[in-house]
This record gives sequence, structure tokens and C-alpha cells, in this order.
Amino acid sequence: MCPDSEATVSMVVKIHFLVGPISDILLLCLPPQTSFLFVLLSFPKTELVTKVVKTFRPFFFSLLQILFLDQLRFMSHMKIRVKQASIVKPAEETPIHSLWLSNLDLIQVRFHMGILYFYNPCSSSSLPNTPSLIDSLRKVLVLFYPAAGRLQKDKNGRLEVLCNGEGVLLVEAETDSTIQDVGLLTQALDLSELVPTLAYSGDISSLPLLLFQVTYFKCGAICIGTLIHHTFGDAGSLTCFMEAWSRTARGLPVTPTPFFDRTILRARDPPSPVFPHTEYQPPPFYNPPVTSLAYKSNPDSDSGVVSLKLTRLQLRALRAKTEVANHKSISTYELLVAHIWRCACFANEGLREEHLTRLHIILDGRSRLEPKLPQGYIGNALFHARPISLLGDLLREPFSTTVERVHGEIRKMDNEYLRSAIDCLERHPDLDQLVPGEGNPIFSCAANFCIVSLRKDTSAYELDFGWGKPFFKRTSHLNEGKGFVGMSLDEEGSFIVFMCLKKTQLSKFRKLFYEFLNVSAL
Repeated sequence: MCPDSEATVSMVVKIHFLVGPISDILLLCLPPQTSFLFVLLSFPKTELVTKVVKTFRPFFFSLLQILFLDQLRFMSHMKIRVKQASIVKPAEETPIHSLWLSNLDLIQVRFHMGILYFYNPCSSSSLPNTPSLIDSLRKVLVLFYPAAGRLQKDKNGRLEVLCNGEGVLLVEAETDSTIQDVGLLTQALDLSELVPTLAYSGDISSLPLLLFQVTYFKCGAICIGTLIHHTFGDAGSLTCFMEAWSRTARGLPVTPTPFFDRTILRARDPPSPVFPHTEYQPPPFYNPPVTSLAYKSNPDSDSGVVSLKLTRLQLRALRAKTEVANHKSISTYELLVAHIWRCACFANEGLREEHLTRLHIILDGRSRLEPKLPQGYIGNALFHARPISLLGDLLREPFSTTVERVHGEIRKMDNEYLRSAIDCLERHPDLDQLVPGEGNPIFSCAANFCIVSLRKDTSAYELDFGWGKPFFKRTSHLNEGKGFVGMSLDEEGSFIVFMCLKKTQLSKFRKLFYEFLNVSAL
């Protein structure tokens, strides 16, 4: 039997009894021939249904061995055919000048990070075509002209953007795979094939700041893979650009207007940090350093990705576990981050009680600074909250205490703290020491986890190019120790969690993640 088949069945059964009816997303991951299984699994959890499932469990495994064996083998070998790759330049002549980068830009990883957007098949009347996408991209680059530039170093060796209109990369690709073949919730497939690949061995000034890949699936579905050089901007910047591009494609005015002036994030004169800012100190527990800058899932590596959905009922169960005096002040994100941290630590059998573990929480400072940054701010506005604990303390303390650890670190991230952080970076002797990457494991360690929240305000963005809103999104790259939390697009009020861990830890992480919720106790 295919080694992943039993794990797949177990996941299906476990997700049913912990989540409820199988979601549309999960149905997309599995063959239509198994629909009768879902009729059974979609019944409410009763003693009879439980008995039936357990009784016929061997039959399920045998059936899925037949149905999934070829499927699972195929999923890890999705073939992408590139039809064309174009450098797209602004439709009009744009200003040529250099753009100063803030210290928050300079401490980001020196390569591209991005998001995958999946769209359902559309009618022939709204069928997309690459020439129209290129045309709208050329138009929007006039307004977002710094994005068509390149990174360079000034006379002092500091990175900056040269606004020179060199353009962005757009790749058109197709695949004989379908969305059902891919399986959006599986960790078996490296979805980085859905974004352009680059060699980082050359000069940094040769790299486009934005890269896009439009992949047409056999079933009619579309994936737009997006990448932004992290030195140039963050996920908020990328989403802002994508919304502008999609509105331009539909002939609508661009809102919000992009704002590129990073000097609003300059340090004070003189720099006056008033907090210790331990978040910029090295992690407490060292593991072998990162060996690749690709930061992507590799079928041959010992790491994999687990994707977990939480319904509103499960979120209520998680909140019920929080015995905090003012529990209403605890955000859903804080609850999830605390829960993920504990589960990731407890799933790692190589950690001992005397080991320190640090959680790296990335926060968007756009709305936390005073005055708030312009809505269309393009650049990095990311700050770091980093609670730290002995593993033994996490094991013994109640969940509420862990939640309070996380809440306390996030709550202190107000304007005064963030301005102090900017000043602290200005005084740092060498910002390159803070850049995550090969040989510099800032948070890429087995005991030091990173949790990122996909922006909450993206619900206001339609990202509709004329064939509807995306039905699913996820990050394009994940490296071990890193996770993402975002709103699930298929059910209002639900969340989805992606976490990259060692493959030997995934099963235990999933089990701990759901068992703790104990929805039946509500």
C-alpha cells in the first residue's frame, strides 16, 4: 500500500469527527469516486456511525489503496509547462530615481516570498487571457512604478530601490492536472511549482521585485502565484498591488493609492530606544542552520506541511479553555498562536524540559503606529513579538498561562514600543546579522517557531480579475518551524492553519491540535 494512503484515510476520518461534515476544500483534494464515503462521514457523530466506520475501517483502507495509489503518486509529480515568460514594463515612461529603504526593509530575508490565489473555473464569457492580463499589468505599473525597479547598493553599501522601469516577470503556464489532482490540503505536493523560480546566485540588481505565474488547470481552474522580494515589501504590499491590478483588469479605478515614501519609518533623531528589545537577540536554542534559501517544501526532505481547519465551534471550544479574567480582550489570533506553539513543542520528542523555546510572532505595524501608516503603504511594516519559555514550564502550565504569555507580548506592541524598536535597529552595528537566511537561523530552528497572520483586512479586497474572487489562498513557501494562520475562505468565521514541521512530527502535531479542543464537552 502507498505509505501515504493510510495517513490520508486517517486524516479524512479524524477530520470528520473533529470538524464535522467534510468541507468543500477537502472534497477538492480527493477523487469523486469516494463520494459514498462522504455520505457516511457527513452524518452526525453517533454511536452507530462510529461503529460502522470502525467496523469497515479495513475496507476503507483497501478501497483507498486502489483509488489513491496512482493519485498520490501523481500528486507529487505535477507537470507544469511554461508557455511564455515576459518582462512586463510600465505602459508609460516613469520617473527614474532611487528610493530609500527603511531598517524594517533591510532586516527581511533577501529573496521573494508570496501567496497563491486559486480561482474556480469560469464561464467562456469571462474566460481570462494572458494578453489582457499583461495589458492591465502594464497600466498598473505606471502607478506602482517603483515595483518595476531593481535593488541596488548606494555609495555607502546600503540597499535601495532604483526606480528604472525595468519591469516585472509574468509567466504563463499550464498543467494537465486538475484541482482535484493537486489536493490543496495535502502536504505531499510542492506547490512552489506554481510560482516562478529564480537563481539567486547572480547580482541582486538583476532580480525583478515582483514575479507572477498564471497557471491554467485542465479543469478550468486558475492559480495566480505571486512573489515579492521581501526587501521591497511585505504581504500587505503584495496584496495592495494585486487588488490594484485586478481592479485595473476590470476597468475600475485603483484604490487605495500606493504610498512609497519609507522615510515615515525613519528613526528619531537622535535614536532613543526605551525598551530592551530582546526580539532582536539570537534565539536561545541552536539547531543545524538553514541549508537552503529556497524555503520551500521538498518531497525528498524530512519536513512537510500540515494544513488544519478550525470551525467556529472549535474556536469556541478553544476559547472555553482560556480561564483568563478578561478573556474578551484575547483575540482569536492569540488563542491560535498559543495553541500552535504548545502543540509544535509537544510534538517534538527531541526537546527536553530544560530547553528554551521561543515563539516568533510577526505583527503588521500599519495600524499600531501613530499616526497610522497610509492604507496603501508599500514597504515592510513588520515587527516581532517573541515570547520565550522553558519547555518544562509549557508542559506544566495551563493553557491560559500560555495565552497570557502571548497576549502580553502582543499587547505591548504599541506606538511607543514600535518607535523604540525602529530606534533600536538604527543603533544596531550590523543589520545583516538580523537577516534570516543560510547559516543565520533567526527563527528556523526546531525549538523556535514563527507564526504569521495572513492580513485580516484582506477581506475588503476582492482580488477579482473578472472571473470571481479566489476560493482559496495559501503561502507559496514554507520552511521548517514556520506557520501561517488565515481566515478560511469556504466557511465564514473559520480559520485555516498551515504549519511546516519534520514529517515525523506531523501526525502527533495534528493529533494534539484537535484532541485538546474536545468539542463534545461544549
